[in-house]
Amino acid sequence: MVTGVILAGGKSRRMSQNKALMRLGDDTLIGHVIQRIRQVTTEQLLITNSPNEYAHLNIPMHRDIIPNCGALGGILTGLTYTSNQTVICVGCDSPFLQQKLLSYLISVIGEYDAVMPYTNNNNTANTDITQQTLQTLCAVYSKRCIPIIESMLNESELRVHALKEHADVLCLYPEVWKTYDSEGYSFLNINTPEDYEQAQSLYHLL
Repeated sequence: MVTGVILAGGKSRRMSQNKALMRLGDDTLIGHVIQRIRQVTTEQLLITNSPNEYAHLNIPMHRDIIPNCGALGGILTGLTYTSNQTVICVGCDSPFLQQKLLSYLISVIGEYDAVMPYTNNNNTANTDITQQTLQTLCAVYSKRCIPIIESMLNESELRVHALKEHADVLCLYPEVWKTYDSEGYSFLNINTPEDYEQAQSLYHLL
């Protein structure tokens, strides 16, 4: 059994409003996330320091155990409160999560501490350089990560992707995860008005 942990701790500065509650079609962004995460999990938790904003969702909520530690602190909080050994962590602004990919990520964790897909981004200044980005908020984590994350936070290490330097992390190549989400829609986060416009266009196509 797996818990879906949804992080809603961002400030939405580039959107000038709470992006999680912006509407996309027949629901809010976070509403779509909850719908999709429920398809592959037996429990759902919302990690937020503004519970009043999300009370209408009727989903268990928890504040960060250690404040001001970003997404890594949110992941730690989710792992601490889950009743299962495994969680899949996602952001509140990823409305196009693909069930097949989420199920696959869950299925391969085994004895790994975490499973993270990574995407390739071509550097616009030099097309010969490819940057790899770990998708840490469409990833699976085991409770075995708790002491590792606590140690990282004690050392003021807040970067989620640095977990791979401290834990046994399975990083999935694009050629692997594209079998389950060929366009990488699961990794589309809505951070800017331009992202929101793109999401509105995609919503009518998917």
